Parts: sequence; structure tokens; C-alpha cells
Amino acid sequence: MQKSISGRLEVLHQQLQAICEPLGRIAVALYDKNTNQLYTFLASCEESPLKNYQVSLDSVPSLKKLAETGESRILNNLGDALTSNTHHSQQIKKSGFKSSMTVPLMSQGKFFGILFFDSYENDTFDDSLQNNLVIYSQLIAEIISHDLSSIKTLKGAVITAREFSRLRDEETASHLSRMAHYSRLIAMELSESHNISEEEVEYIYQFAPLHDIGKVAIPDNILLKRGGLNAEEFEVMRTHVMKGVEVVDLMINEFDLDTIRHIEILRNIIVGHHERFDGSGYPAGWLGDEAPIESRIIAAADVFDALTTERPYKKAWSFKDALHYMQVEKKEHFDPTCVSAIIARIDDFKEIQQRFADDEME
Repeated sequence: MQKSISGRLEVLHQQLQAICEPLGRIAVALYDKNTNQLYTFLASCEESPLKNYQVSLDSVPSLKKLAETGESRILNNLGDALTSNTHHSQQIKKSGFKSSMTVPLMSQGKFFGILFFDSYENDTFDDSLQNNLVIYSQLIAEIISHDLSSIKTLKGAVITAREFSRLRDEETASHLSRMAHYSRLIAMELSESHNISEEEVEYIYQFAPLHDIGKVAIPDNILLKRGGLNAEEFEVMRTHVMKGVEVVDLMINEFDLDTIRHIEILRNIIVGHHERFDGSGYPAGWLGDEAPIESRIIAAADVFDALTTERPYKKAWSFKDALHYMQVEKKEHFDPTCVSAIIARIDDFKEIQQRFADDEME
């Protein structure tokens, strides 16, 4: 099994501590250009002060400047430098870090995240250490960008397959963007109670739009049929779940994408997004938490967006009505913790819905 990116970061941290013992933390935040948000993604230590945290890049001018210039930043005395009352600044200071080096991460000239090196001593980052950390920064950027680029290639292949199969009914780019962002919010909310790492949260978000890829293998007369399906047609439609795994495995093989990490999360999302909490779903009939948490998250996010979006055959439900329905159905259709997570992040859900309206493209 491939070592996770978090695991590789921990190894790098151990190696660096051999030449810089006070180095207490290496952390990465990824940038989502669609929402202009930074999301915590990786940390080399369990006691990292910021977990599942997000912040608008515009609200942190110092980091925004790094993203624009591509230059690194050294803060030799964090006590004097971090004067704002923002949550992230206060948490870093409370953790006892005294100095830091911050490096913008670039891939093919495009900004995609921030790398943080934090030390328990002042004036840690002399010229010699900076030169070493620049090399490590480039390595970390390459590891992350390679993995995310591979997922982007997989998504591109899926989009092409969807276009050729004329799978355009409900699976709009806006729907896929919304439900992916909804899935990330639910995963973030459940991260502590369900032991979901920040790395896994990101991969749930990345893989969410691929949940229904198996529909490319469903005949048009069934897939695009207006009105209800008869029993025989419904049985054919149900096959899209396992066909989805076959399609993704084929694409991974044909495009040499077998280095993508957390493929098991992708397979769980595809296989489990039609399972129900009471065991009446398909194809496996998983009961309760027999279904992986990523399957349960996608099921809730996908249905919530379907309910609150206008379709040719129905009006959009209000968030209030959709939540009422999901609360009634919880413990039957949905994992109650996923429904509670939606309620807890409902303001963020509303922002995502507005940002990714149906007449916009991702």
C-alpha cells in the first residue's frame, strides 16, 4: 500500500529535525481557486494547532502577497509579527512556535497552496537552513501536485466519457461542483468524530464528482427516460454502480494513474453512494456504518443538492424543506451524523449554492 502524503511529510519532518531540532511543524494548506479559500490539508504532527480550518485568501493579505509574488517569507519572531486577532494567528502563537518560514506552492507557474515550517525557537531560519528548506519545499510541491494532477487527468477522462455518452441530464458541472463542496464541508464537520484526516477530507472532495461515472454504461433509452422506470429498467440502472468501478479501474490502467493515493476512497464513493442507512440500499445492502463514511457523506450531499435544485420535472425545494425531509428520513436513508453536519454548516452550504448556480460553469 502506498504511504499517504501525510506519512511522507512526517518522514521529511524527521529528516529535517536531524539538522534543525527546534523544527516543530510542517504543514500545508491548499488553495481552491473556485472559492478563493485556503484549506488545511497536511500536518507533520498530531498536535497541529489548526485542523480542518478554512479561510479566505483575501482575508490574509500577507499570504495573498506570497501567492502573488511567489516569494517565501521568514518571520524570526512570531510574537512580534503575529499581531492580528485572527483565529489562525492566535492558535499558532498559543502552540509555542517562535519563528517560521512560509513558502507558496506553485505548479507550472500557478499557485496552489502554502507550505509552513514552524520552529519552537526564535531566529531559526538562517541562510543555510533556508537553502535546505527550499529544496524540501520543491519536493513536497512535486509530490502534492503530481497526485492532484493525476486526479485532474482522471476527471478529464471522465468528462470526455460523459460527453460522448450524452450524460448531461442532471449531472451538470454546477451540480458536481456543489455536491463536491458540500461533501467537503460534511467531511470537515465529521472529521473528529469519525477520524477523517485532513488529507482524506481533500480526497473525498476531489473524488466526489466521479460518483456516478458508471452511468456512461447505461443505455440512453433508460438513462434519459422521462418519467419512472419499470422494474426491468430499474435493475439495469442499478448496474451503474459496479460499472462505475470498472470504468474507473479501466481509466486508471489506460492513463497510467495507478499512483493516485486513496483510490479505495474513490471506489467506496462509487460503490456506496446508493446505500441507505437502514440497509435497504444497493448494491450491497450495507446497514448503518457498514457503509464507509465517505459513501454516507456522498449520499447525503448528492441528495441534498438534488432536492434544492430545479429540474425539468420539479421545482427546487427550499433548504428548510430539504432539511426537514432529510431529518425525517435519517436513520432510514441517511446517516444522522451527515444530516447534523449539513445543519451545522448550513450557512456555508448556502454560499456554495450561490457561488455555483446552474447557469455558471465550474
